[in-house]
Amino acid sequence: MTPKRLRRRMKSLALFLLASAALASAACTIDVQGMHGQGAVVREQRRISLTGAPNVTIRTFNGSIQLRSWDRNEILLDIERRAETAADAREIEVETSEAGGNVLIEAKYRERRGFVMHMGVSPGVRMTVTVPRTLNLEARTSDGSIDARDLSGRVELGTGDGSVRLQQVGGDISIRTGDGSVFARELDGMVEVTTGDGSVEMSGRFAGLRAHTGDGSVGIDALAGSTMQREWNVSSGDGGVTMRLPNDFNAEIDARTGDGAISTSGIAVTRPAGEGQRRRVVRGRVGTGGEVLTLRTGDGSIRIVARQ
Repeated sequence: MTPKRLRRRMKSLALFLLASAALASAACTIDVQGMHGQGAVVREQRRISLTGAPNVTIRTFNGSIQLRSWDRNEILLDIERRAETAADAREIEVETSEAGGNVLIEAKYRERRGFVMHMGVSPGVRMTVTVPRTLNLEARTSDGSIDARDLSGRVELGTGDGSVRLQQVGGDISIRTGDGSVFARELDGMVEVTTGDGSVEMSGRFAGLRAHTGDGSVGIDALAGSTMQREWNVSSGDGGVTMRLPNDFNAEIDARTGDGAISTSGIAVTRPAGEGQRRRVVRGRVGTGGEVLTLRTGDGSIRIVARQ
Protein backbone atom coordinates (compact mmCIF):
# COMPACT_ATOMS: atom_id res chain seq x y z
CA MET A 1 0.00 0.00 0.00
CA THR A 2 1.37 3.40 -1.02
CA PRO A 3 1.78 6.17 1.60
CA LYS A 4 -0.93 8.17 -0.16
CA ARG A 5 -3.46 5.30 0.01
CA LEU A 6 -2.50 4.66 3.64
CA ARG A 7 -3.22 8.30 4.53
CA ARG A 8 -6.64 8.06 2.84
CA ARG A 9 -7.41 4.85 4.75
CA MET A 10 -6.43 6.45 8.09
CA LYS A 11 -8.56 9.50 7.30
CA SER A 12 -11.60 7.28 6.59
CA LEU A 13 -11.05 5.41 9.86
CA ALA A 14 -10.91 8.69 11.79
CA LEU A 15 -14.18 9.86 10.23
CA PHE A 16 -15.82 6.55 11.14
CA LEU A 17 -14.71 6.85 14.76
CA LEU A 18 -16.03 10.41 14.96
CA ALA A 19 -19.40 9.28 13.60
CA SER A 20 -19.51 6.42 16.12
CA ALA A 21 -18.84 8.85 18.96
CA ALA A 22 -21.67 11.07 17.77
CA LEU A 23 -24.04 8.13 17.76
CA ALA A 24 -23.24 7.44 21.40
CA SER A 25 -24.39 10.89 22.53
CA ALA A 26 -27.63 11.36 24.48
CA ALA A 27 -29.48 12.89 21.54
CA CYS A 28 -28.30 12.77 17.98
CA THR A 29 -29.70 12.69 14.48
CA ILE A 30 -28.18 11.17 11.37
CA ASP A 31 -29.53 10.83 7.87
CA VAL A 32 -28.90 7.67 5.92
CA GLN A 33 -29.90 7.68 2.27
CA GLY A 34 -31.18 4.21 1.43
CA MET A 35 -30.11 2.20 -1.56
CA HIS A 36 -32.06 0.29 -4.19
CA GLY A 37 -35.35 2.11 -3.63
CA GLN A 38 -35.43 1.72 0.15
CA GLY A 39 -35.72 5.46 0.70
CA ALA A 40 -34.16 7.53 3.46
CA VAL A 41 -33.84 6.97 7.21
CA VAL A 42 -33.45 9.71 9.81
CA ARG A 43 -32.54 8.46 13.29
CA GLU A 44 -32.73 10.29 16.59
CA GLN A 45 -32.43 9.42 20.28
CA ARG A 46 -34.01 11.28 23.20
CA ARG A 47 -34.09 10.86 26.96
CA ILE A 48 -37.13 11.86 29.03
CA SER A 49 -36.63 12.33 32.77
CA LEU A 50 -39.57 11.37 34.99
CA THR A 51 -40.83 13.57 37.82
CA GLY A 52 -43.47 11.13 39.09
CA ALA A 53 -44.87 7.62 38.72
CA PRO A 54 -44.74 6.76 35.00
CA ASN A 55 -48.00 7.08 33.08
CA VAL A 56 -46.97 6.80 29.43
CA THR A 57 -48.99 7.34 26.24
CA ILE A 58 -47.48 6.55 22.83
CA ARG A 59 -49.20 7.22 19.49
CA THR A 60 -48.05 6.98 15.89
CA PHE A 61 -49.79 7.31 12.54
CA ASN A 62 -47.72 4.66 10.75
CA GLY A 63 -44.99 2.38 12.02
CA SER A 64 -44.06 -0.17 14.64
CA ILE A 65 -43.59 0.31 18.38
CA GLN A 66 -41.13 -1.76 20.40
CA LEU A 67 -41.38 -1.57 24.19
CA ARG A 68 -38.53 -2.61 26.46
CA SER A 69 -37.86 -2.11 30.17
CA TRP A 70 -35.06 -1.16 32.53
CA ASP A 71 -34.58 -0.10 36.16
CA ARG A 72 -33.95 3.60 35.53
CA ASN A 73 -36.36 6.44 36.34
CA GLU A 74 -36.29 7.78 32.80
CA ILE A 75 -37.39 6.88 29.29
CA LEU A 76 -35.07 6.25 26.37
CA LEU A 77 -36.69 6.93 23.00
CA ASP A 78 -35.07 5.71 19.78
CA ILE A 79 -36.76 7.18 16.70
CA GLU A 80 -36.31 5.93 13.15
CA ARG A 81 -38.10 8.04 10.57
CA ARG A 82 -38.48 6.49 7.11
CA ALA A 83 -39.61 8.07 3.84
CA GLU A 84 -38.78 8.25 0.16
CA THR A 85 -36.42 11.19 0.72
CA ALA A 86 -34.63 12.71 3.71
CA ALA A 87 -36.78 15.84 3.31
CA ASP A 88 -39.95 13.74 3.58
CA ALA A 89 -38.54 11.90 6.61
CA ARG A 90 -37.87 15.19 8.38
CA GLU A 91 -41.51 16.15 7.91
CA ILE A 92 -42.39 13.45 10.46
CA GLU A 93 -42.73 15.17 13.82
CA VAL A 94 -42.30 13.32 17.11
CA GLU A 95 -43.62 15.39 19.99
CA THR A 96 -42.73 14.55 23.58
CA SER A 97 -43.86 16.01 26.89
CA GLU A 98 -43.60 15.12 30.59
CA ALA A 99 -45.44 16.54 33.62
CA GLY A 100 -45.49 14.78 36.98
CA GLY A 101 -44.74 11.40 35.40
CA ASN A 102 -47.39 11.83 32.68
CA VAL A 103 -45.56 11.30 29.40
CA LEU A 104 -46.89 11.79 25.87
CA ILE A 105 -44.95 10.58 22.84
CA GLU A 106 -46.75 11.25 19.56
CA ALA A 107 -45.58 10.90 15.95
CA LYS A 108 -47.34 13.02 13.31
CA TYR A 109 -46.84 13.57 9.62
CA ARG A 110 -47.82 16.75 7.82
CA GLU A 111 -47.58 16.66 4.05
CA ARG A 112 -45.66 19.49 2.46
CA ARG A 113 -47.79 21.91 0.52
CA GLY A 114 -48.97 20.75 -2.86
CA PHE A 115 -49.98 17.37 -4.16
CA VAL A 116 -47.61 14.60 -3.07
CA MET A 117 -47.83 11.03 -4.31
CA HIS A 118 -45.66 8.45 -2.56
CA MET A 119 -44.48 6.13 -5.33
CA GLY A 120 -41.91 4.37 -3.17
CA VAL A 121 -41.55 4.36 0.62
CA SER A 122 -44.55 5.73 2.52
CA PRO A 123 -43.63 7.99 5.45
CA GLY A 124 -43.52 6.14 8.75
CA VAL A 125 -41.70 6.03 12.06
CA ARG A 126 -40.39 3.12 14.08
CA MET A 127 -40.08 3.79 17.81
CA THR A 128 -38.18 1.74 20.36
CA VAL A 129 -39.18 2.95 23.83
CA THR A 130 -37.34 1.78 26.94
CA VAL A 131 -39.43 2.50 30.05
CA PRO A 132 -39.43 1.68 33.78
CA ARG A 133 -40.52 -1.91 34.31
CA THR A 134 -43.67 -0.99 36.30
CA LEU A 135 -45.94 1.66 34.81
CA ASN A 136 -49.27 2.57 33.28
CA LEU A 137 -48.94 2.37 29.51
CA GLU A 138 -51.09 3.09 26.48
CA ALA A 139 -49.50 2.49 23.06
CA ARG A 140 -51.33 2.75 19.74
CA THR A 141 -50.34 2.68 16.08
CA SER A 142 -52.71 3.12 13.15
CA ASP A 143 -50.62 0.92 10.87
CA GLY A 144 -47.84 -1.21 12.30
CA SER A 145 -46.95 -3.87 14.84
CA ILE A 146 -46.35 -3.65 18.59
CA ASP A 147 -43.83 -5.76 20.50
CA ALA A 148 -43.73 -5.49 24.32
CA ARG A 149 -41.48 -7.35 26.75
CA ASP A 150 -40.85 -7.47 30.50
CA LEU A 151 -43.49 -4.97 31.68
CA SER A 152 -46.05 -4.86 34.47
CA GLY A 153 -48.91 -2.59 35.42
CA ARG A 154 -51.85 -1.38 33.37
CA VAL A 155 -50.91 -2.10 29.76
CA GLU A 156 -53.18 -1.10 26.86
CA LEU A 157 -51.98 -1.83 23.32
CA GLY A 158 -53.81 -1.16 20.06
CA THR A 159 -53.21 -1.34 16.31
CA GLY A 160 -55.44 -0.47 13.40
CA ASP A 161 -53.58 -2.88 11.13
CA GLY A 162 -50.74 -4.88 12.61
CA SER A 163 -49.80 -7.75 14.90
CA VAL A 164 -49.12 -7.63 18.64
CA ARG A 165 -46.48 -9.72 20.42
CA LEU A 166 -45.94 -9.87 24.18
CA GLN A 167 -43.56 -11.68 26.49
CA GLN A 168 -43.34 -11.50 30.28
CA VAL A 169 -46.08 -8.90 30.68
CA GLY A 170 -48.17 -8.80 33.86
CA GLY A 171 -51.00 -6.80 35.38
CA ASP A 172 -54.15 -5.52 33.72
CA ILE A 173 -53.58 -6.17 30.00
CA SER A 174 -55.79 -5.01 27.13
CA ILE A 175 -55.03 -5.64 23.44
CA ARG A 176 -57.09 -4.51 20.44
CA THR A 177 -56.24 -4.77 16.77
CA GLY A 178 -58.45 -4.21 13.74
CA ASP A 179 -56.47 -6.58 11.55
CA GLY A 180 -53.62 -8.58 13.00
CA SER A 181 -52.63 -11.61 15.02
CA VAL A 182 -51.83 -11.66 18.74
CA PHE A 183 -49.01 -13.85 20.10
CA ALA A 184 -48.19 -13.74 23.81
CA ARG A 185 -46.09 -15.79 26.24
CA GLU A 186 -45.58 -15.64 30.02
CA LEU A 187 -48.54 -13.39 30.74
CA ASP A 188 -49.69 -12.90 34.32
CA GLY A 189 -52.94 -11.22 35.34
CA MET A 190 -56.19 -9.99 33.80
CA VAL A 191 -56.12 -10.27 30.00
CA GLU A 192 -58.54 -8.99 27.36
CA VAL A 193 -57.83 -9.45 23.64
CA THR A 194 -59.90 -8.48 20.61
CA THR A 195 -58.87 -8.73 16.96
CA GLY A 196 -61.06 -8.24 13.92
CA ASP A 197 -59.04 -10.59 11.74
CA GLY A 198 -56.17 -12.73 12.97
CA SER A 199 -55.20 -15.66 15.15
CA VAL A 200 -54.72 -15.46 18.93
CA GLU A 201 -52.10 -17.61 20.70
CA MET A 202 -51.45 -16.98 24.39
CA SER A 203 -49.98 -18.72 27.40
CA GLY A 204 -49.64 -17.60 30.97
CA ARG A 205 -51.11 -17.47 34.44
CA PHE A 206 -54.50 -15.87 33.96
CA ALA A 207 -56.76 -14.37 36.62
CA GLY A 208 -59.31 -13.07 34.11
CA LEU A 209 -59.55 -13.86 30.40
CA ARG A 210 -61.52 -12.59 27.44
CA ALA A 211 -60.26 -13.38 23.94
CA HIS A 212 -62.09 -12.88 20.64
CA THR A 213 -61.21 -12.92 16.96
CA GLY A 214 -63.60 -12.26 14.12
CA ASP A 215 -61.69 -14.56 11.78
CA GLY A 216 -58.94 -16.87 12.98
CA SER A 217 -58.03 -19.59 15.43
CA VAL A 218 -57.64 -19.13 19.19
CA GLY A 219 -55.22 -21.16 21.32
CA ILE A 220 -55.01 -20.58 25.07
CA ASP A 221 -52.58 -22.36 27.39
CA ALA A 222 -53.55 -21.54 30.98
CA LEU A 223 -50.62 -22.46 33.19
CA ALA A 224 -50.54 -23.59 36.83
CA GLY A 225 -51.70 -20.84 39.14
CA SER A 226 -54.43 -19.62 36.80
CA THR A 227 -57.67 -18.88 38.67
CA MET A 228 -61.13 -17.73 37.64
CA GLN A 229 -61.91 -14.57 39.58
CA ARG A 230 -64.79 -14.02 37.15
CA GLU A 231 -66.22 -15.61 34.00
CA TRP A 232 -63.80 -16.37 31.18
CA ASN A 233 -64.90 -16.01 27.56
CA VAL A 234 -63.01 -17.27 24.50
CA SER A 235 -64.54 -17.05 21.00
CA SER A 236 -63.93 -17.00 17.27
CA GLY A 237 -66.30 -16.00 14.50
CA ASP A 238 -64.58 -18.32 12.05
CA GLY A 239 -61.86 -20.61 13.36
CA GLY A 240 -61.01 -23.35 15.81
CA VAL A 241 -60.62 -22.88 19.57
CA THR A 242 -58.19 -24.84 21.76
CA MET A 243 -58.23 -24.45 25.55
CA ARG A 244 -55.62 -26.09 27.78
CA LEU A 245 -56.19 -25.98 31.56
CA PRO A 246 -53.92 -26.79 34.53
CA ASN A 247 -54.61 -29.83 36.71
CA ASP A 248 -55.68 -27.73 39.74
CA PHE A 249 -58.25 -25.70 37.79
CA ASN A 250 -61.90 -25.33 38.83
CA ALA A 251 -64.61 -24.19 36.42
CA GLU A 252 -67.93 -24.91 34.77
CA ILE A 253 -67.53 -25.47 31.02
CA ASP A 254 -70.00 -24.12 28.45
CA ALA A 255 -68.86 -24.84 24.86
CA ARG A 256 -70.74 -24.41 21.58
CA THR A 257 -69.83 -24.47 17.89
CA GLY A 258 -72.07 -23.52 14.97
CA ASP A 259 -70.36 -25.84 12.53
CA GLY A 260 -67.72 -28.18 13.91
CA ALA A 261 -67.05 -30.73 16.61
CA ILE A 262 -66.15 -30.49 20.29
CA SER A 263 -63.58 -32.81 21.86
CA THR A 264 -62.68 -32.98 25.54
CA SER A 265 -60.03 -34.57 27.73
CA GLY A 266 -60.07 -34.54 31.54
CA ILE A 267 -63.53 -32.91 31.62
CA ALA A 268 -66.50 -34.34 33.53
CA VAL A 269 -69.16 -33.84 30.83
CA THR A 270 -72.60 -33.21 32.31
CA ARG A 271 -74.52 -32.49 29.11
CA PRO A 272 -73.26 -33.70 25.74
CA ALA A 273 -75.46 -32.89 22.74
CA GLY A 274 -75.59 -34.97 19.58
CA GLU A 275 -74.59 -38.39 20.89
CA GLY A 276 -73.33 -40.51 18.02
CA GLN A 277 -72.77 -37.38 15.96
CA ARG A 278 -70.40 -34.48 16.10
CA ARG A 279 -70.96 -32.84 19.46
CA ARG A 280 -71.73 -29.15 18.93
CA VAL A 281 -72.78 -28.28 22.49
CA VAL A 282 -70.99 -29.51 25.60
CA ARG A 283 -71.40 -28.56 29.23
CA GLY A 284 -69.13 -29.99 31.85
CA ARG A 285 -67.02 -29.42 34.92
CA VAL A 286 -63.34 -29.17 35.74
CA GLY A 287 -62.32 -29.88 39.33
CA THR A 288 -64.97 -28.68 41.75
CA GLY A 289 -66.59 -26.26 39.28
CA GLY A 290 -67.12 -22.59 39.97
CA GLU A 291 -67.17 -19.68 37.51
CA VAL A 292 -68.22 -20.35 33.90
CA LEU A 293 -65.67 -20.81 31.13
CA THR A 294 -67.53 -20.00 27.89
CA LEU A 295 -66.11 -21.22 24.57
CA ARG A 296 -67.72 -20.28 21.24
CA THR A 297 -66.98 -20.55 17.54
CA GLY A 298 -69.23 -19.88 14.59
CA ASP A 299 -67.38 -22.21 12.26
CA GLY A 300 -64.66 -24.48 13.62
CA SER A 301 -63.84 -27.16 16.15
CA ILE A 302 -63.37 -26.75 19.90
CA ARG A 303 -60.82 -28.74 21.86
CA ILE A 304 -60.68 -28.64 25.68
CA VAL A 305 -57.84 -30.32 27.55
CA ALA A 306 -57.55 -30.42 31.34
CA ARG A 307 -54.14 -31.72 32.38
CA GLN A 308 -54.25 -34.69 34.74
